[in-house]
Formats: sequence, C-alpha cells, structure tokens
Amino acid sequence: MEESLLTLCNQFGTPTEYENGAMIHNRGDLKPGLSVVLAGQVKVGNYGVDGNYQLTTVLERGDTFGEFTLYASLARTHHAQAMSDCTVLQINESRFRKLEVAHPEVGVFLTRNLAIKLHATLERLDDILRLPTHVQLAKLIYQTSAAQHTTAVRLRQSDYAERLGVTVLTAHKALNKLVSLSLIRKQYGKVEIVDEAAMSEWLNDNTSLLPV
Repeated sequence: MEESLLTLCNQFGTPTEYENGAMIHNRGDLKPGLSVVLAGQVKVGNYGVDGNYQLTTVLERGDTFGEFTLYASLARTHHAQAMSDCTVLQINESRFRKLEVAHPEVGVFLTRNLAIKLHATLERLDDILRLPTHVQLAKLIYQTSAAQHTTAVRLRQSDYAERLGVTVLTAHKALNKLVSLSLIRKQYGKVEIVDEAAMSEWLNDNTSLLPV
C-alpha cells in the first residue's frame, strides 16, 4: 500500500502495538476487519495438529490482511503473529465501510491486491505439485533476491524449511543441491546467488512451464 493510501487508512483505524511473538489474530477468528502493517514484521502461517508451524508469508509496512473477513464474511485462515515488535493499524468493519465510501481508491487497491495474492497462490500451488524441492528453493531465493535488490539473501535453513513446508533436513539437502550446481554459495546466515542470469536461465529450464 502506497504512503498516500496509508495516510487515508490512518484516519479510520487504531494503531495497535504488539511485542515480538504476540498473536495478532488466530486461525478461525470470525471478527471482521482490515489490518495494515505500519511498522515491524508480521508472520502469517499455521500450526498443524502435531504442533509443527508452516510459514506462509512475512508482512511488512503497507501489507494488509483480513480482507476475506470483509469481502466474503469468512473466518481467518491463518495465525498472524508479530515477528518483531510491530505496529498494526486495525480497522473494524463499520469503520472500513466508511473508509470505502469516503475513499473508493482504497477498495480498488485492496481488490487488485487480492488478485495479485491469488495469482501468487496459484503459482505456488503449481510449484508444490510440479517441482522438486531444490527447484522450489531456487525460485524462492531468486524471487527474494529480486524483491530485496540484492544477490545475498538472508535465509536460515529453518526459514526456508518453513517457507517450503518441508523438514530442515530436506531443506538442507535442497540447498546443498543448488550449491553443487554452482547456482548459490553459502555464507553465514545467508545465501548468495553466484550469477543471476545463470540462475534465471536454469529456472526457466527447470520449472516446466512457460513464463506468464
């Protein structure tokens, strides 16, 4: 969300501070509302019945969650938890309806943003069904690198194990596979892409789908 839209949203919500590790919303919560990250990081994921946690995404300033509760009256599908000390703008349903009327551009943004999220989800689902783990990991590293504008990506083994929904051992094997292919090199607390063009070409050859 652009700063201009954040300014508009601030007039209708309540900034709420959460300490690192605090739960913001739980899976199954029915209370409708829009949440906008103002500062810090929020992780979104689920705990299985066995207690294992599956990370879905990490949200930062300008990112939103809770749209399904407003547009489709659906329960929340994931736990949202503070990944650091953070501030989240909470806009309840009645205030959100006033925001939509006063500033239709916010609703336009949210609709477009939901379409982008759905697009990414369908791509990810296809990756899970189609690609071996080491190719999924290479794609994650490459996309994270592009988003952060750096070839050195700060990812621990536990981080990408959670992102991919695999064990740490499986993630470790996938990482070593990429190292053996000379696509990445390991550094303390991060991995570095050896050659961005070479990795892009390798991904095109190994994703088995034409780019969209």
